[in-house]
Amino acid sequence: MADQNSQHTSFADQVRAIPGGEHIEDCYACGTCVSTCMIQQKKEPRFNPRRLLRMVMMDMRQEAFESPTTWLCSACDLCYSACPQEIHISSVISAVKELAVEAGYESPLETVSVDEELCSGCGVCAMACPYEAPRLVEKGTNGDTKRISEVNANACMGCGICVGACPMGAISRPGVSNQDVRAQISLPEANGHPRMAVFVCDWALRVDADVALLESYPENVNIIHIPCTGRIDPEMALQALDSGFDGVLVCGCAVDECHFQRGSFVSSFKIRLLNQVLGEVDMELGRIRFIKIGTQDRGRIRSEVDDMLEHLSALKVAS
Repeated sequence: MADQNSQHTSFADQVRAIPGGEHIEDCYACGTCVSTCMIQQKKEPRFNPRRLLRMVMMDMRQEAFESPTTWLCSACDLCYSACPQEIHISSVISAVKELAVEAGYESPLETVSVDEELCSGCGVCAMACPYEAPRLVEKGTNGDTKRISEVNANACMGCGICVGACPMGAISRPGVSNQDVRAQISLPEANGHPRMAVFVCDWALRVDADVALLESYPENVNIIHIPCTGRIDPEMALQALDSGFDGVLVCGCAVDECHFQRGSFVSSFKIRLLNQVLGEVDMELGRIRFIKIGTQDRGRIRSEVDDMLEHLSALKVAS
């Protein structure tokens, strides 16, 4: 899969020629980017940007193209604010990824797919996606032309934001489809306590202690794991309330720290609109909440859950 241009241009020069890749030599391998990134801790131990940059400088094309670092960086840019050299590491990695795709490599990530029969060609997925993976194309079927969404698998990060955005339910990915998420919504025994569903982003809780704390709550608190709060479909929150839950708590990243760039912004907008609708039908305020957990908010999840449970208990007494 070697790039034909590699015979004439060094790997590092090719990376430098792509906008964003020009800062590759500014890195002095301090490792700060690794310490701020959650991918190594939560998903892939081999994820290491400074090693990838070293591969580029040493002309190790195959190793760089096959490295998980090339494909897993979500460009959240948490590392940028911490980098002493002020390097957009994600831009350098993106340059390497672009060369990998040109050389014939494909993303190893499990990405979304589009049901062409259900797709209406509305373009909402293209507007919602942080990575510009979906695009609208014209396709002909039996002499008719139809506009549908087509997904660039090498750009898709599998966050599920487009899945939650699609009004037709035409987009899916194994593990984050509507059916997969709904299957986690299970009405627990109440035993006199309020029932609460907690939709939690896989990246929002950044230390294992917070994850363990959330999982330690009694059965009246149902934990539903999602890859990003941008995946939330308001219908799921309504389904939870309709099935007997007293409240729904959505836990995501801080807006400027979202692992998938704009997932928290998208979900906070959805929840705000949903609460407005519920207010118009005279449902008590506070039954659906969206909280944003920042990188420095360790342990905060307990106070948020406890406060929500206390609020729901007060609503039960009042009713």
